[in-house]
Amino acid sequence: MKYHLSIFMVLSVVLLTGLQPRPALAASVTVTDAMGRRVTVRQPVERLAFSGTCLGEAMLILDLWDRVKARGHMIHPGCYPNIDKVPAIAVDPPGPYNINYEKLLELDVDALVTIKVPFKGFKRMSDKLKSRFPILVLEMFGPKTYEFNFAVMGRIFGMEEKAKEYTDWAGEIIQNISLRTAKLTPDRKTRYFMKWRFGCVEDVTTISDGFTGIADLNRIIGGINVAAKVPRMWGAVDPEWLMQQHIDVIVCQDRVHKGYGIAVDPAVLAGYRKEVMALPVFAASDAASNDRVHMISPQYMFAPGFVVYLAYLAKWFHPDLFKDLDPDAVHREYLTRFIGVPSEMARKALFVYPR
Repeated sequence: MKYHLSIFMVLSVVLLTGLQPRPALAASVTVTDAMGRRVTVRQPVERLAFSGTCLGEAMLILDLWDRVKARGHMIHPGCYPNIDKVPAIAVDPPGPYNINYEKLLELDVDALVTIKVPFKGFKRMSDKLKSRFPILVLEMFGPKTYEFNFAVMGRIFGMEEKAKEYTDWAGEIIQNISLRTAKLTPDRKTRYFMKWRFGCVEDVTTISDGFTGIADLNRIIGGINVAAKVPRMWGAVDPEWLMQQHIDVIVCQDRVHKGYGIAVDPAVLAGYRKEVMALPVFAASDAASNDRVHMISPQYMFAPGFVVYLAYLAKWFHPDLFKDLDPDAVHREYLTRFIGVPSEMARKALFVYPR
């Protein structure tokens, strides 16, 4: 009897075990990214890597920073908690597709998020990594693309509400600026030159209207890019040609060592600005003569915080039209509400000069 009972119990265990539901496969989410690629990402995504400076801000906005296990270059480390503990996978020369593959693979991440830029190298990076984890390409820094791309990122990482909160806030600011500048005739628009270099202060490097997002920038802020039709999207211009141009405003977004950040000495930017204004190509311009030379961190042009960039440029270009616009207030709200910078630190942050 005991023998038959034991056989019965064993058979019961086997049968019951066989009937147990198998562990469910992890759910996945499939999206179309900024390159038009169909990308499937298994859920949940707990270990993230990103390449492309602007994506750091997106991680903070969507409260994903604690999932970041590998990062690209950072310009303003004061905004990022424990950044020294997050390994950098970027290598020189800077670029979102120029990364240390071996180091990234050792970190065993669930996905890599990168950005869409008109530079070479994506295919090589994709070929090296796509068999190990999905690569998601986003475009977070343009008025035509940020809302869709934030929605994609929110869906992948389960942060839809936070994504919508940010895009609603940014969208309202952009609309308020656009409604006013839409009435400007060409003769009332501001002619500007954008100085953007990685070398020394004497370099006169700029971007044309062919660069991603510049045409939209001009439309929103009511500006005319003096270098709109230069042959290359980005590069140095002929100084003699530049001296012949009518320039109302100079926007200098050069990278300045220890110039921008949470706790920096304003004298660094003040000194750099003085050097820029004294350059022969600018010294006789209306911009220099009328003290309309403005310094701004290069990070804000191509990052989710581009709405801050638009607010400052709108005020600089059309101070009478935007008497009630306070770019500093927009900036502080961005830092405290979305980036997580404490209020006291946000007040001391220096990302533009003069303020």
